[in-house]
Amino acid sequence: MKELDKRICSVCGKEYQLTEKQKKEIMEEAKYKTENFILTCPLCHSLDFVNPLEMLGLSTKKKSEIVDNRLFCCPVEGCIGFVEEDEDIKGLYGCSECGTEWKSINAIYRDIEKIISKYPYREEVYKKSGNAFKSVPFDKIPKGYYSKVQKEDV
Repeated sequence: MKELDKRICSVCGKEYQLTEKQKKEIMEEAKYKTENFILTCPLCHSLDFVNPLEMLGLSTKKKSEIVDNRLFCCPVEGCIGFVEEDEDIKGLYGCSECGTEWKSINAIYRDIEKIISKYPYREEVYKKSGNAFKSVPFDKIPKGYYSKVQKEDV
């Protein structure tokens, strides 16, 4: 069994020290064979998805590929989540961070327009093409963007 001390964040790529609480949680989740567990990186404050069994060197199962279904940064005030289309219901979109749902892509576009008009810096993460929006590549989201969003008046 591997020793749990440090982790490299899957978002910022920097190494951070695991807290005693995180180590305990990982050990507990490994007992239940949990495959996906969320840590919070203390450096970039992003959600860092981990497999407790792999972290402890106990998993021999081949890693399944994680599909990135993110479409946009969430256009809800103060939310640092992402909009995804529901896997089961075509045309239904949601953000698992804040729980907001949209029944059409056009409803999301309207909310993007509103958030940009209220917070012009938010335009940095959206590309407008006609009446539609696309996301900038998620690895190109400007440094400090999430900190600004978290400071918005909610």
